[in-house]
Formats: sequence, C-alpha cells, structure tokens
Amino acid sequence: MKKHFRASLIFLLIAILIILPQLVQHSVILGGDSLFHFNRFFDAEQQIAHGNFQYFMSVYGFSQSGRIVNAIYGPYVAYFNGFILYILKSWFWYQIFTGIFVPFVAGISMYYLLISNKIDYVYAIFTSSLYMLTYGVTNWITGQQFLSWGAMLVPLGLAVATRLIRDRLRPINIVEMSIVTSLFIQTHSLSSLLLIFVYLVFFVISIFNVTNIKKLLANLIASIMITIVLTSNVWLALFEIYRNNKLLAPFKNLLPLQNGVVNFTNDNRLLLIFAMIFIFQIGTMFFKVTRVSLLNRVVTILGGTLLVLTLPIIPWNYLFAHAPLIGIIQFPYRLLPFAEGLLLMGFAITLTELTKHKYINNVTKIGMLLIISITLMNVQSNVYHVSSQWNSDINIISNMNNVEYKQNGEQLRKRFYSRNLGEPLNYVWKPTPDYLPIKNNADILHPYYQYDTEIVKNGNNKKKANKKGIQVEWVSTTNSYHNIGVVKYFDSNILINGHKPIKGEYYTTDLGTLMIKSKLGRNVANISYKPVFLTTNMLFINLFSWIAFLAISLFVILKRFKKKESRWFH
Repeated sequence: MKKHFRASLIFLLIAILIILPQLVQHSVILGGDSLFHFNRFFDAEQQIAHGNFQYFMSVYGFSQSGRIVNAIYGPYVAYFNGFILYILKSWFWYQIFTGIFVPFVAGISMYYLLISNKIDYVYAIFTSSLYMLTYGVTNWITGQQFLSWGAMLVPLGLAVATRLIRDRLRPINIVEMSIVTSLFIQTHSLSSLLLIFVYLVFFVISIFNVTNIKKLLANLIASIMITIVLTSNVWLALFEIYRNNKLLAPFKNLLPLQNGVVNFTNDNRLLLIFAMIFIFQIGTMFFKVTRVSLLNRVVTILGGTLLVLTLPIIPWNYLFAHAPLIGIIQFPYRLLPFAEGLLLMGFAITLTELTKHKYINNVTKIGMLLIISITLMNVQSNVYHVSSQWNSDINIISNMNNVEYKQNGEQLRKRFYSRNLGEPLNYVWKPTPDYLPIKNNADILHPYYQYDTEIVKNGNNKKKANKKGIQVEWVSTTNSYHNIGVVKYFDSNILINGHKPIKGEYYTTDLGTLMIKSKLGRNVANISYKPVFLTTNMLFINLFSWIAFLAISLFVILKRFKKKESRWFH
C-alpha cells in the first residue's frame, strides 16, 4: 500500500510541475475550446449556486439561449466541473485545479493498468509519468479540448480490455467493466466509441483463449445491462431530443490533412521522445529482441495501427469526403490517446521482459529520470508559450479561430479576474451552434454567423432565469415579430404575456430562434422545457442506480479486503 501511495505522490508532483508555467504567470488560457466549455460549466455552476437545476436547458450560460448542450455532452461531468467552479469562484484557479486533476488521474489510471498487467513497479511509475506528458492528456491545459478528459480514462479502458487476454479464468470483472465503460460514456462520446472498438478487438481474441466461453458471454451480458442502466441518462436524453427535433450537427472537418493530423513540422502533438519510444517498441516486436507475449503483440500492433492513422500518410481528405461516417472523428489526431496508451503499455511490458530476473540498477533509474525530465521540460515549454499570451497588451486570446469579442487586452483580463464568473463570457465568446434545433428543410450556410447574430449579439431583450426556465422581457413600439434570443425545441413550453400562444403568435427561424409577435409596450415571454414523463422518472432512477451500484461494490470490496482476498482486482 505504501508503494502505491508513493507512486500517487510522484504523479501529483509531475501534474503540479506541468501546470507550473501557467501558475507562475497567473494566466487564464483561452484556447480553442475554452469558451464553449466555460459556458457549459458556468451554466452548471449557476444552477448549483441558485439551486435551480435545469437538466436540459442552458438558462445561465450560452447567452441564456435555452439551448440543450450538457444533457447530451457529459451531463454528470459538466456538473462536476460546475461544482469545482462553484467552490473556487475563479476561472484562473479552476484551470489550475483541473490542469492538475486531469494529468494526475491519467497517471493513476495508467499505473492501475500497468500494475494489473504485472509490470515492474519502477517501470510502471516511469511509463505512467510519460503518459501524463502525452498530447492527449496535456491538451486540456493548452487548448481545453475535452478529448483530454477521455484520455485520462483511456488506461482504465485498456485495463478492462487487456484482462480479456490476461486472465483466462476470469476475463471480465463485471464491476470493473461496467463502471469504466459507464465513466467513458458519461464523459466523452468519441472516446467511448473508440473504447468499444478496442473492446471488440480484445474480445475476439479472448474467444480463442478463454477457458469458459459461456461464463465470458454471461459476464459480458451482465456488464452491458448494468452499463445501460448506469448510462440511461445519456441514452434517454439523446432519444428525448432527437425524437422530434433535427439538431445541427457539430462542425464537419473537410480538410483533416490540413488541420487534423500529427504533423512534426508545425505542431507538438507527438514529441520526439515519444516517437523514438514507439519506434523502439514496434521494432522490438518485429525484430524479436525479446520474447514477445500475445498481450504485447496485440497492444503493439493495435497501438501502432492507430498511431499510423494519425499521420498525414493516410488520404483522410478523400475518406472524409466519400465516407461521411468516418468524419465523425473530425480530427484523426483524436486517435492518439489510445495509440499512446497501448504503445506505452507495450513499452512497459518490453522493459519488464528485458530486465526479467535482473536488478534495475541506478544507471537505468537515472536514464528514466532523464527521459522524464526532458519530456517534462518540453511540455512545460508548450504550457509556458500558450500561457504567455495572457500577458499581451493587445490580445490575450491564444486561439482566435471563430472567436468574437467586445474587449481584449487589459480590459478583458480584468473581466476574467472578476468574482463574477459570467461577466467575461459577455465580452468574449465562440458562437458554436452545435445541437441547435434547426428546421427540417433548413440550409444554413453560415451557422456560426447566424447564431452570433440571432442570439449572442441580440441585445434587445432582458433575460432572467427562473425555476421553470427563462423569462424574457422587451418593450415594443410596433406589433411586429421580435427575436427573443431563445431557441425552441419540440418539447419547449411557451407563455406569451401570461397565456399560451395561438397560431400566428410566434414562429422559429431556420436556427430555431423564437420570433414572437409583440404587443405595444412591455412584453414578457416564458420558455421552459418539459421532458416526457418516462425521461423525468428515469433520470432519478439513473442517479439512484449509481448510488446503489457504487455502495454495493464498495461493500463487496471491503468485505473481500477484510478476508484478505487481494485477488479482487487481479
């Protein structure tokens, strides 16, 4: 137990060292996806602060547009981040805390994977530390891509997958598989899809390796059923919203080779040290430097394949154009976390095999420390470079792609230092229109511009969140239709000046924005969202199922621990 605690302290120290350049510069990094996620988490934070829980509608964030985002994009993780923000009351300290949290959990996850696969303790710490420094993990700090929240869980998914080969007698631990898969689905959709693919590869191999195939299938079915229950809030929300609405799909990347692959000449997605390690690992398998186990072959071949798919040698532009389903990944480099996790695990297995029955001497330890130190300095340099933008006199936004702002430089910097978390979001934003309820026949050529115009820059309304949804007030001098800057879904309820509207009193734009016919003088509209009865009740059942499942699992673990049955996780 002491050695596991020692390993955790090492991972915590590395996580702090990664974030140190940002901490020293006291910077808020406004990366590519910062403003989108800031709005998600601000909405959750305000719901917590006011005790006004609106699971579907955004009643505080996203310009109080009433759009649905969190319900179909990691709802529980959004509330977790909202709670952190509620406690810290600072965008800077929120970034510092989560910038430590994500790499730390990634390190713990990788350590669990390696120890589960009987990797030597020293190599487990070394390889886990390296994983913490990969692009997939650290990109939460430098660009706030939510891919990193999936990357921090990747080793846990690989622990479930590798058990299918490693443990012939008990290839599926129902508790482990159910919780890990549910965490993925609750956190990051694309990572979940990739995880299922990895599961499938290992499962097919396990069929020819397992001692009791009936037990394998029975445990798999049990895990699937438990996972469906634990993730029912996600499936129900998707069914609820897509059932009667046509939602605007996320951005389609038409040129992935230009902006979505690992390119050594102009990005830091694959540091040289990792490229060398991966080449070494793949080489040891092909040249049979050591005895290569089945597990090592599988993780190396699969990891190497995924790594190749992130490179510009694949005709991604053609594939995205002619096979739209593949385009769901948007950026091929999103395959990196699984490639890195698999290849680093193979590397750890190889190191363990090379030094089997031999003492790991001080020279080897110094070499590993040197590799970690050089890699850490490279990552710190990237963090420093991005953080330094914050102190610019003119532009403090590190990624300006599709970003709009009213203020910049020192003025905007003061907004982010304010205790009012929503204030800076009114002065800088990214008009991302994902999941808006567009009309069936709508052909929206410039969705970012239209969303920006109809909602974000629409300052002719006074909006206020209430226990039912959003109240909008405006004063009109004519009887014309007025854009209230709130979107309407099929199950949205509307009250106009205290009564339910009749035909002709409102319509929606192609983007789903409500246009309401005004009366002369003061007008009030109330917009709420009422899910179907089944969805409402199942959300409560889902929350209860998490509490019950975790409580039962903890009870069983403690019971076995008392009996000194340490084989629970092995």
